[in-house]
Amino acid sequence: MKILVIRFSAIGDILLTFPVVEALQHKYPSAEIHFLTKPSNKAVVELLSSKVHPRFLQESLVQTAKQLRVERYDLVIDLHNNLRTFLLQVLLMKGSWKRFRKLNFQKWLFTALKWNALPKVHVVDRYAQTALVNPTNVTLAVCDTINGMELLPSKYVAWVLGATFSTKQFPLSKLIETIERLDMPIVLLGGEKENPLASSLQAHFPSLISLVGKTILAEAASVLSKANVVVTNDTGLMHLAAFYEKPMVCIWGNTVPAFGMYPYQSAPVFHAQVSDLSCRPCSKIGHNTCPKGHFDCMLKQQTVEISEQITALFYQEN
Repeated sequence: MKILVIRFSAIGDILLTFPVVEALQHKYPSAEIHFLTKPSNKAVVELLSSKVHPRFLQESLVQTAKQLRVERYDLVIDLHNNLRTFLLQVLLMKGSWKRFRKLNFQKWLFTALKWNALPKVHVVDRYAQTALVNPTNVTLAVCDTINGMELLPSKYVAWVLGATFSTKQFPLSKLIETIERLDMPIVLLGGEKENPLASSLQAHFPSLISLVGKTILAEAASVLSKANVVVTNDTGLMHLAAFYEKPMVCIWGNTVPAFGMYPYQSAPVFHAQVSDLSCRPCSKIGHNTCPKGHFDCMLKQQTVEISEQITALFYQEN
């Protein structure tokens, strides 16, 4: 039996499919499972320690379909569900195709009219309903050696600075307000574009350890797996940390946990958010700048409460 799972992007969305992929392997132990995504997400799929065969989008859907048609899949689970995957289904002429309901109209109601008609179900469980499985615990591959491992203290807070969109990123002024109230080792994580932010923070707090722009995804996973607490924006590394059941402080800007994409774990999670804003959520994804111009969803965050939660979780864990 051959099964194809489809999720093109983004990092967080792909990570959220892993409990379903793992569950498919438990349900069909002799099956060969393939995962179709963008070539840029190769490192994400490789985090799965289970035997999943990556397949990548080609320059055209016709080329992709030609590559996939020879596999003769018995089952296709489309967790992306957009026009491209519909056209791919037509090109593959495949009948056994299970398609995830993205609920885009309900998300539009929530962002445009602030009417929340979304089910109170995590997206992982909704993915699982599509695949007709129960989500399973996932074991991820991590790097034993990290560039900068010698800098890591035995106990620390891992702080994820990155976010794809600016309206999901905790700004420098609020970071400074929060960190100045903390008294424990902090390791910064993020991509190359967060280097200026990390440098500004280190100018205020020289004791901060920055691995920003220095780790590949598997190395970042290792840093998260060894942390005592993770502080993060709504971003892919938030979902990566959840696999390790880490106490977490999640800082929400224009997006909200009610979209069903909060950390999928049983460990304690504190959701820092400004809940009484009539403009929030303004997007299911994010914006480069605040549409209203005030950015209250981040600038009105209660940094005293956030620092207290980080401290409580850090020492509770220890």
